[in-house]
Amino acid sequence: MRIVLRSRFLDAPLAALAARHGAETVVADDAAAMRSAVGDADALWLWPHFYDADLLAALERAPRLRWLQLVTMGYDPIEEHGAPAHVTVTNAGDAYAPTVAEHAVASLLALVRRIPAALERARTQTWAQAEIGPRVGTLNGSTVAVLGFGNIGRAVAERLRGFDVRVVAVTRTGAPHPLADECAAESALHEVLRRSDAVVVAVPLTARTRGMLNADALAALPPHAVVVNVARGPVIDQRALADALANGTLGGAALDVVNPEPLPENDPLWSAPNVLITPHVAGFGGDVAARRILALVERNLALFAAGRPLEAQVPVGAHAAS
Repeated sequence: MRIVLRSRFLDAPLAALAARHGAETVVADDAAAMRSAVGDADALWLWPHFYDADLLAALERAPRLRWLQLVTMGYDPIEEHGAPAHVTVTNAGDAYAPTVAEHAVASLLALVRRIPAALERARTQTWAQAEIGPRVGTLNGSTVAVLGFGNIGRAVAERLRGFDVRVVAVTRTGAPHPLADECAAESALHEVLRRSDAVVVAVPLTARTRGMLNADALAALPPHAVVVNVARGPVIDQRALADALANGTLGGAALDVVNPEPLPENDPLWSAPNVLITPHVAGFGGDVAARRILALVERNLALFAAGRPLEAQVPVGAHAAS
């Protein structure tokens, strides 16, 4: 078995993993090397941001290639460009769910408890209890809409339950789930937002979810509500978000992802009130994600060698971009 690697952070441990199972690996240092190497490869293990139309064309011409393993949970470049019909695409499953969920809940707590405002006053040695105290909220008894209830959304819900939060899961179909107090279809998003104190964005970026939180959706939220995005920047209309924050029609936002990344110096979100911006670090957290990714890839490698269905398959194919 021949495997081509371009994983950004995990090339060495992935190559060692493959070697333990008797697989040959080729680490592609650049895009041209990767396109050349996949011609006689059985699998490609990839950081998805290296995926583009040129690589797709090379994969279409690779007769032996049957498996594309992503080392992230997000798969938006593959969603955008599509994938060959003969290739099974898998992602990192729930590998990042614990750290991303922790980051989402930490960000939500920071907004509700007005931590950014307190830190800003602390920099000037200002004791601002009279100013900040009346604006401090609580998660206790609040309603949080979790937009997307996959691995990350469910992990967020698990952690929120300890705060006596009512969790409303918003998914494509609205199918019930035991971790949610209520489940609603995306078609009912605005109705859910009107009675939510916060919304956590945890959907994959697809043609359907791009711009899902647009001006109308943000306007449906109560003025005190806050938005946390640990998914992808383009799920939110950032201009509408900045306007809502500036106009006081939204209580705050925590953004670990933005569009573009990095956020430009003059972007109004940098100076918007009650905003917490982190540089796409929700997935970080020691070696937790790496260990979980390697364990998943090793399981999938054994399944692939045995001709059995792989774990963490994502719904993309030859016509996914249409």
